[in-house]
Amino acid sequence: MNITKRQSEILEFLLQQTREVTAGDIAARINVSTRTILRELSAVEKWLEPHGVRLEKKSGIGIHLDADPSRLFQLRQQLFRSESVEYSAEERKIYSLCMLLDDSEPIKLLSLAADLKVTVATVSHDLDELQSWIGKRGLTLVRKRGYGVQITGRESDIRRAISELGLEHLDESDLFGRDTVRHSSHAMDKLMELIGRDVMLTVENALWQPNEKWLENMVESKYMELLIQLSVAVARIRRSYGAERLESEMLLGTGTNEEEEKIRAAMVERICDELSVALSLQFSEQEKRYFRNLFRSAEDRSTRLLPLDDLVLLEIVNELIRRVEERAGVHFGEDRLLREGLIAHVEPVLQRLKDGSSIRNPLLQQIRKDYTDLFEAVKGAVAGITELDVPDEEVGFLVMHFGASIERFRQLQREVRAIVVCTSGIGSSRLLATRLAKELPQIKIVDRASWFEAARIPKKDYDLVISTVDLPLEKDRYLKISPLLTQEESDRLRHFIQNITLKKVSGRQGQVVEPNQGLGWLVGLKDSLQEIVRIVQNFHIYPLDNREMDMNEVLYAMCISEVGRGTVHDPEAVAELLAGREQQGSQVIPDTPLALFHTRSRHIRTPSLSLYRLSEPLELEGAQEAVKQVLLMLGPRELSKESLEVLSEISALLLQGEMITLLEYGSRDEITSYMADQLADFFRSKLETGRTIQ
Repeated sequence: MNITKRQSEILEFLLQQTREVTAGDIAARINVSTRTILRELSAVEKWLEPHGVRLEKKSGIGIHLDADPSRLFQLRQQLFRSESVEYSAEERKIYSLCMLLDDSEPIKLLSLAADLKVTVATVSHDLDELQSWIGKRGLTLVRKRGYGVQITGRESDIRRAISELGLEHLDESDLFGRDTVRHSSHAMDKLMELIGRDVMLTVENALWQPNEKWLENMVESKYMELLIQLSVAVARIRRSYGAERLESEMLLGTGTNEEEEKIRAAMVERICDELSVALSLQFSEQEKRYFRNLFRSAEDRSTRLLPLDDLVLLEIVNELIRRVEERAGVHFGEDRLLREGLIAHVEPVLQRLKDGSSIRNPLLQQIRKDYTDLFEAVKGAVAGITELDVPDEEVGFLVMHFGASIERFRQLQREVRAIVVCTSGIGSSRLLATRLAKELPQIKIVDRASWFEAARIPKKDYDLVISTVDLPLEKDRYLKISPLLTQEESDRLRHFIQNITLKKVSGRQGQVVEPNQGLGWLVGLKDSLQEIVRIVQNFHIYPLDNREMDMNEVLYAMCISEVGRGTVHDPEAVAELLAGREQQGSQVIPDTPLALFHTRSRHIRTPSLSLYRLSEPLELEGAQEAVKQVLLMLGPRELSKESLEVLSEISALLLQGEMITLLEYGSRDEITSYMADQLADFFRSKLETGRTIQ
């Protein structure tokens, strides 16, 4: 952990004293407020711990350094030898944001400049560039001559801003790695202090509950976001930025299910009780309502039925695959796993690019080295697909998807059950899995898990966890490597398996075979085939007289029809969800008179696919062409993996001209015959690659 100039000045002053001094004495000496000194003393205390020096604070008396004279002498020498902390431009901005978000009082520009070892003009320029970031989060940057600089706004917005800063610049290794002094940057140390890094594992242990349904439906990114938001809240409460600063209008939930709200309230009560005992904190009713709001947002399950709301994004993925295929000479179009991985990856990428968010890719240099030609192929393919500028960091992540595809064709034996944990995305986890298959065929990947799942998987279900990040696990249970698996890492992993993993597996003589793995794979195939047959057989075409109907009335009429089929039991609620999808983005397939409306809901009993042919063209706002046919795709809230795969495959067919023509003019038999042929190819690909990708 580094020490700033201001903290160094505090220590130098304390080292000169022979008796206790007050925070006010220190503040007067170095020309800052008493509150600033109290805030800095916490960081000074942490810095002193490894030096064997204690910061003694006596209420009503004062502060002094408690240690034997030899240690105080060493501390003076350490301060004298300390070099100035140098910050990059990004680190300066992070540090400035952290200081301003952490302090409710104005800070002098001169003070910030002294901490950062730059001029006041440089700090002022950094703040100019941060103005937009601050404003987008509902906060105000106040700058007045003689007053200083300050961020003002609602407590809930300040907490959200701190959480977003943490999510943008920290990863799981920073938050949960065993090495607590990972950064040479004081800016990152300060950020981890703000998000409550020291209490995060305590918060995470209180948050996690086995077999909780809401956890089963939550993606890793949402879980991480919720965890950081809760940890930030706890850190703010500990620093006296608590309930009295929260706004009542931010604490009221609307439009929620009463039963779900009771479950949520009970869950928050349990978490607060556990944290109260573990951290000696009291949570007011306002804070508990705030926590329930965080859970409500995290549990706001999407009504999306398909991986992408907008088929334009699916078209981008297909075009990207086609372009890379041309440049690299590899038949990427035959790899459905590649398409699925890119679909999951491309939407957040586009959102990050639109928001102007920065991204770190610590593997970029290694990716360029190992995949030189593929990197250039992907970079060339990306150019022109979107108007947005795609940086090399994002290109690198895309390359990992294509790299995984290149190596996926090898099907090798595996003998050690391993779980892969990789937080850089689906592409990197699949790349690591295929590199492992190539380099160490005795490894059998039985699952890919998130970091928070890996810590709870029963030991009997695996022999080894292979992770790209530090995990809160015993050292003999996992090994940390990079997704690119260098030769050195391959040798280290082989040694780890031979000398640690296999020795723990008694009575198997190095041969580890997971029971019923073949049966589980066959059951999954059977479920997929049954779902294909069921959806295709139940597909029907219905004429709909929509004269003098607007969009909402057409949607309601279709839902009434679905009630008659036994698919829907609350047509009004489902129609409202369908209308909401159109408000979020046009459901019309570009350059066609066809719209795809889809949703999932607890008001839908079974997956359903229907085509409604309208008697009159329906004009939809923003659509270049009037709609003549509506493909209606419905699913229950809880939907099997097999159903989602089949429906996703059907949606991909909508980019094929033959499918569009059939939906416009074809009969039911012609449409179902075409879908059956295409889905049969999809099923055959699962047969061919299933064992490799499980």
